[in-house]
Amino acid sequence: MLLMINHQTSYGYDFPVQGRIQYLRMTPRTRHHQQVLDWQVSAGGDLVHQTDGFGNVLSCLTLNQPHQTLLIQAQGRIRIDAQADYVRDEQLNPLLFQAPSELTHADDALWDFAHTALKRCDRAGLVALAGAILEHMPYTPQSTAVGDSASQTFALGRGVCQDHTPVKLACARARGLPARYVSGYLYTDSDEHLASHAWAEVYLEGKWYCFDVSNQLFSPVQHVQVAVGRDYLDAAPSRGMRQGGGEETMQATVQVRCESAASVG
Repeated sequence: MLLMINHQTSYGYDFPVQGRIQYLRMTPRTRHHQQVLDWQVSAGGDLVHQTDGFGNVLSCLTLNQPHQTLLIQAQGRIRIDAQADYVRDEQLNPLLFQAPSELTHADDALWDFAHTALKRCDRAGLVALAGAILEHMPYTPQSTAVGDSASQTFALGRGVCQDHTPVKLACARARGLPARYVSGYLYTDSDEHLASHAWAEVYLEGKWYCFDVSNQLFSPVQHVQVAVGRDYLDAAPSRGMRQGGGEETMQATVQVRCESAASVG
């Protein structure tokens, strides 16, 4: 399947920002289940590209001139293997993703849930766990913030993909399984998920398996992997620091289409 992706994030401020450093993880890499045909990122200034400790492409934007708006764009074409059942990644030791992180620490309630809902530490058991999480936390937009922890969102009992994923990670790690946060894009006919997406991957018998709790999808045939990490803080599409500007507003739009159904300019 050939996908065309267009991702735009715009920032606005009450008054001019005097300077900023922005770190972007918005560039996918070719993996055995996905092939990057072409990709470009623009952000109104020069970008310096490097690789972070998790193998993600990290683009650094520095702006020293005053600005009251900022537009970040990422777009390109990705070929997805429709037969892929798992993700192969031999660059990183899976033990990096076994210990709890700042946002995936399980409190007593979440620890008890993990040991009750995950009866078998295999793929079938993890699929059942994903169903139990979604039942406990129905998909509810605009109910949480990206900095909320797994224990906080579990206690709230609702959320979106960025909430379901750390709960999934916390449960898997509580049972001793390496699990990592994945940010990227989802191809779907639904209008419900028109933004960057997040899901979990759990390491079983030498392979990383996809567990998309929000959509109950368990193979990476509709997913474009962009970045991985221990939690959201490691794989966020955009994080940064700024001087001035006052209140910030942000709006993100994403289009993911089959190229055969879209015109390519």
